[in-house]
Amino acid sequence: MPIFIFNLSRSKLKKTNEPPVKTNMEDHSRTIVHIDIDCFYAQVEEVKNPSLKLQPVGIQQKNCLVTSNYKAREYGLKKCMSVTEAKKLCPKLVLINGEDLQHYRQYSSKVSDLLRGFSDLVERLGLDENFIDVTALVNERMASNYTPVGCIYGDVSGTCDCGCYERLCIGSQIAQEMRDAIFEQLSLTTCAGIAHNKLLAKLVGSKNKPNKQTILFPDSALELMLGLQKVCDIPSIGVATGKVLNDIHIFTVKDLQSCQIRELEMAFDPLKAKHLKQLSYGVDESLVKPYAKPLTISLEDAKCLVTKQEVQDKLSELLGRLLILVKSDGRTPKVIKVSVRKYNPTTGGQRETRQCPLSVSLDNQTKLVEVAYGLFKKIITEQSFKVTLLGVGFSKFIDVPNQKNTLDGFFKQSSDVIEPPIKRIKLAKEERCLKCPPGVDIEVFGELPLEVQQELWDEHKSKERKVVSKGKVNTMLNYFSKEPRK
Repeated sequence: MPIFIFNLSRSKLKKTNEPPVKTNMEDHSRTIVHIDIDCFYAQVEEVKNPSLKLQPVGIQQKNCLVTSNYKAREYGLKKCMSVTEAKKLCPKLVLINGEDLQHYRQYSSKVSDLLRGFSDLVERLGLDENFIDVTALVNERMASNYTPVGCIYGDVSGTCDCGCYERLCIGSQIAQEMRDAIFEQLSLTTCAGIAHNKLLAKLVGSKNKPNKQTILFPDSALELMLGLQKVCDIPSIGVATGKVLNDIHIFTVKDLQSCQIRELEMAFDPLKAKHLKQLSYGVDESLVKPYAKPLTISLEDAKCLVTKQEVQDKLSELLGRLLILVKSDGRTPKVIKVSVRKYNPTTGGQRETRQCPLSVSLDNQTKLVEVAYGLFKKIITEQSFKVTLLGVGFSKFIDVPNQKNTLDGFFKQSSDVIEPPIKRIKLAKEERCLKCPPGVDIEVFGELPLEVQQELWDEHKSKERKVVSKGKVNTMLNYFSKEPRK
């Protein structure tokens, strides 16, 4: 049976009896927008201080320039350049310490929240990038005009007849609306890529910067991929995978396209080999994954610390910033952890972490510092030490119960609620010392809202006053009981 492969000059398919390359025709039905905020950290600083817009600005972390605005880039400044080298190239460079990510995180969240107004399918990629699947919105607008907005990559004369041209044109209109909203509400400029998959949308968005957007129609996908040169220029192919590919003499995107699939399967498992082959042709079937809140929220500093007071001061500083992030997150952590890297002249040191249940209120920062320092002492037992990294974080978050979804909230919605039940529930809230009924898992009981705890306890007392007949009564208490059901 013949296998379908791409013709290198066009993205149409042709038949061949040769075994290498591609399997099935790619689906063009999706419309993906990739939004990238221009020089993000520097722009946030310019929004905070508009006088910086006309000056070359660099964001510094330790002795490294992590990013700069476009005015500074005119002098040849690049990411990860040393601050010393940057100052030589641009003596008037305004350096801003960017180690505290609080403001950047806040702006990043605002951008993502704004984009969710266009689609539920928004995937954050770092602080300054988002993928948005606007397929549903595009389908709603299919009766509207099909005028493309922004730059177009490649030739559009040979577009296929599946409707992707119309969909991507509407997608470009939506992308412009997104970028306009971000600028109007947050004063941030962005660039965007519009394509039928995530890989191509990300790649084509970088073709026209800053503050521009670019559409890629499927027929130009191969041209875009071949323009990358090195295999490591393909997003999701990292250093480790790139090294393995180089070891089997695959250095360019064209090498990857030309190699036999069995060559890749000798170095990778079959699924990875197929995936790499598809990427080389711009084929990406991965879905846009809606943003989920992080499992851990943490901060760290690589400053050298040698005394107890320095450690406690740094823990206090980190916790102060961390508590702001946790408050904006809206959930309550159950575990606190501390990470430490002790100096080693030979290896540079290895990170160690200790954690414990969080039994202190988040409002009591002094106590939190004591708990964190106690964890630090479990790692560093010597009186004399040299620490080159200190971090603190929270994990195992739980959502704060919504009052209107609790039993208490249900009854409070009515103004005719009788007094005794309300008084009893209020008393339970104040005492916060309800005992766990026998047979119920104490950890599960402790996680329940107080109103539910009160109801379980009332059921237990009621049960004690009754003679239990054959079999169990089907109550909420039995649901939480550790005893097996019969």
